[in-house]
Amino acid sequence: MNFWRRWLACLLLPIAAGLAAPSPIAAQPLDLQDLGAPAFTTFTARDGLPEAVVTQVATGRLGYVWAATPNGVYRYDGHRWSGPTDPAMAHEVNALWVDHDGTLWAGLRSNGLARWDGAHWHVQTRADGLPSQQIRNFFETTDATGHHTLWALTWDHGLMFYRDGHWQPDPGNASLPRIPLGAMAQTTTLGGSRRQWIGSDDGLWFRDDGTTDWKPWRESELAAAPINQLLTTQDPSGEHLWVAAYSVGLLRLDASGVKSWRLHEGMPSEEIFAIAHSRAANGEQTIWAGTRAGLVRLHGDNLQVFDRRHGLPSDAIRGLNVWRSPGGTDVLWIATEGGVARVLPSGSAWTTASLLGDRSNGVFATVLQTDSAGNERLWAGTVDAGLGLYEHGRWRTFSQADGSLPAVGLRSLKPAADGLGLWVGLVGGELARETDGASGPRFQIVPTPWPKQSQSAVQVVLERRFEGHDELWVGTRLDGIHVRRDGVWEAVQLPAAGVMWRVFGLLDQIDSSGHHWLWASSNRGLVRFDGKRWVLFGRADGFPSSDLLGINRIDDGQGRPILWIGTGDDGIMRVDVSDPTHPRPLSADLPAPPNSTVYGALRDSRGRIYLCSNNGVQQLTPVGEAYRSRVFTRADGMLHDECNVNAQFIDAHDRYWVGMLDGLTVYDPHAQAIDTEVKPLRVTGVLIDGRDSNPDRIVVPAGARETRVSYGLLSWNRESDSRFRTQLIGYDPAPGEWDASTSRTFNALPPGDYTLRIEGRDYAGNLSTPIDLTLTVDAHWWQERWAWAGAGVLLLLLGYGVAMGRTRRLRAHRAELERHVAERTVQLNAANARLLALSNTDALTGLANRRRLLERLDECPPTTGTEPTALIFIDVDHFKGFNDTWGHPAGDEALRVVAAALGQCTPDSAVVARYGGEEFACLLHATDCTAAAQIADCYRQSVAASDIAIPGTGEIRRVTISAGVASMEIRNADDTRRLLRDADMALYKAKGDGRNCVRVRNAATAQAQAPDASAPGARRPPA
Repeated sequence: MNFWRRWLACLLLPIAAGLAAPSPIAAQPLDLQDLGAPAFTTFTARDGLPEAVVTQVATGRLGYVWAATPNGVYRYDGHRWSGPTDPAMAHEVNALWVDHDGTLWAGLRSNGLARWDGAHWHVQTRADGLPSQQIRNFFETTDATGHHTLWALTWDHGLMFYRDGHWQPDPGNASLPRIPLGAMAQTTTLGGSRRQWIGSDDGLWFRDDGTTDWKPWRESELAAAPINQLLTTQDPSGEHLWVAAYSVGLLRLDASGVKSWRLHEGMPSEEIFAIAHSRAANGEQTIWAGTRAGLVRLHGDNLQVFDRRHGLPSDAIRGLNVWRSPGGTDVLWIATEGGVARVLPSGSAWTTASLLGDRSNGVFATVLQTDSAGNERLWAGTVDAGLGLYEHGRWRTFSQADGSLPAVGLRSLKPAADGLGLWVGLVGGELARETDGASGPRFQIVPTPWPKQSQSAVQVVLERRFEGHDELWVGTRLDGIHVRRDGVWEAVQLPAAGVMWRVFGLLDQIDSSGHHWLWASSNRGLVRFDGKRWVLFGRADGFPSSDLLGINRIDDGQGRPILWIGTGDDGIMRVDVSDPTHPRPLSADLPAPPNSTVYGALRDSRGRIYLCSNNGVQQLTPVGEAYRSRVFTRADGMLHDECNVNAQFIDAHDRYWVGMLDGLTVYDPHAQAIDTEVKPLRVTGVLIDGRDSNPDRIVVPAGARETRVSYGLLSWNRESDSRFRTQLIGYDPAPGEWDASTSRTFNALPPGDYTLRIEGRDYAGNLSTPIDLTLTVDAHWWQERWAWAGAGVLLLLLGYGVAMGRTRRLRAHRAELERHVAERTVQLNAANARLLALSNTDALTGLANRRRLLERLDECPPTTGTEPTALIFIDVDHFKGFNDTWGHPAGDEALRVVAAALGQCTPDSAVVARYGGEEFACLLHATDCTAAAQIADCYRQSVAASDIAIPGTGEIRRVTISAGVASMEIRNADDTRRLLRDADMALYKAKGDGRNCVRVRNAATAQAQAPDASAPGARRPPA
């Protein structure tokens, strides 16, 4: 078939050339905005937010970010979130709004509304003449003259507006039903005139400019729909009104009619809470929608959904706010039921391309091809979740389950040398060839001689022409190297026969004389084939490592051929093969990699080299004869920190694609915006002996023990890289060193006037405008000049006797002070002990809380022998149903009974804690998986046998638990994270196996298994 296609193309080409001179086809880069997920930065309780739903976020005039929660309004200062200090604001807040003057308004659910003046909140209620104190939302309109009007939408009294410092009811309230109002918007051309819109719990209402009464919008889909938010946008096609309707979906009204996005159009849920829009640098508009089941991005006709798998703190998105920085950068803030997230829609160079394989070990192979039309298509392969293909704006998956792939997964993809398809190295040891058929890609097994078994796989494929023969070289996971020469397979006899050869890389070097040298990286070292025999090079030959991974040739500045080889224990290894007969390891004069395990190196067209490791990606940029290092991690938008071997490539556009745990991510250096914006530097607080003080002019009373000045850089990107320095002019001889500290503390300064200069710079090195604070330290009376003069005269008159008397008094005074200090120290120690106990204890169950468990886990000493640390995760089965049936008091009683039952089986040296909700955990030192599994099963039996008295009913009920066990030797923080992950995955397995059981995930095999089962782990089903 391919022959006839080529013959027909050759026949028609001259004819086509005579008709028109065709322009060459240029590959169209994949649109990363439509392909992948943005990089989310998240903020949760660990950053100071309450463990509660966040309903809205807003950025104020001074640059602070504010979050509305049931506990009040929280403020983010570029370092940490802090709660309300005014008791009047410690109430549930529904809405936040920044008006055209930059004034921040907060709408309280039942306690009125409040205005922030930059230093204090001013609360208004019905007692202050407010028509309603149940505020649901705000909006601001502009009339034809440019006059602004601020509106408040209420739960119980319709609409009210702010004029001349007072809130007044809208005259049109009489035409509205007495139902809660949810949203307001204004259009200028939609409907033919300037128009106001109201979204209520009973549909959409509108009124034209100059009219008072509201009219219902009769569109059937919106006739009685609860509407949460309205949004007006403008593009070349005209004006659009977007409607977020709960249980109806997302709708758009414009001159062409009504268009809706519901479940069958790809929406994850029809319960829509919020909508917002952002613009890219080229002016293209993106619509964002917050739903009960994820964040929706609508770009043109492309709809994508992002959820917790992409890094959001919760799937339930309650509020959206797009803030544009003074320099024009859009920042999207996302309020969720689990915290706050932030994304720069066009500001991150890292994009999540796919979550394929996120339930196991991610993506192990990836290739970008150009089809016959010049468009790019992307392949991503996993070891157990099949093969994904992205083309024409959508993903297609090939799997063994549907018969489209011959195996459950794969470990390698390699474009064929003839340009017709791919070589596919399958899990299980088979080699397949992919070609395009009439119905799309198809895969055909290529007969091969090596054994096929579950742990085997083809890891690398190399084609070459050698001495007139076509050769296909294959490196396998268990069976070394094989070569097919002119259609005949031959097993390669490698050195050190009888051992297992795991081959990760093959590279063909042609020297200046045209001779071929074949290099292979393996678990035994570096192997060279000169056409006749194989030679092994390892530690015994002066090489820094024999545990080798990916291999690539990157010539140096003098044109010398250098092999860059990833290792499992020594970072990157470079070998000079200018003389292939004597390969020479080069000294380790590169910047240190982020981890000792580096999977390989790639270089782009600009000379930048990328190293992928177990702890991020290192970018080496050539600077003269050296390299400048930058390390990318999750904080920069990467999907995960741990890469997979041979799963990286650089495409024709210098984009770096990385297969890693949890999926596939891509770095586009061209999308790395050059940030030159100066971020606002703010003083966030002044405390003198623990009491708030005015930062405009700091006056330290005589005798004050401690003065603390806190400050922050209100950056909207990579705040952890912000740096500060200070100088107390008049005391410090020079500014201090740049560091990450966000406060400066002074003790016992000499009396006098000082100036505290605070400087800040962001992650990009942009220096903020310094702050100069006036600081005055008052003197004690005896430090004044007149006191010194008088004391001198007095001393001369009174002489030695008076001096002795004063000394006695001072001694007595000192004794009294020491007594008071001792008493206060005892009281302080006792209070600190009580606070520590409260902060580490769960109030409901009396067990340790999650914080205490994680602290104990972090305190685990590094293992020096073979004593592992075990972790048990426990989840109460069907707890939501129990709560829904018997109520929250019964649920609380159930949790107390479970906690008591756990205590019956817990060793004295263990830490058992309530991990959150219905989840518990137990940390066991010097405990292997077998012993931990026995304790977990004791938990299971003890809970199952415990009676739960249902309050107020006389009923007795019981519950069961599922438990996941993991154990490993803890040597570093990576091991701690793996222990948490393994225990969680084992719990997932227990849930998936029917609940009321214990499942174990052994760190040595990384497979979750129970004492009575050995199936691979699965995601945890709902409790």
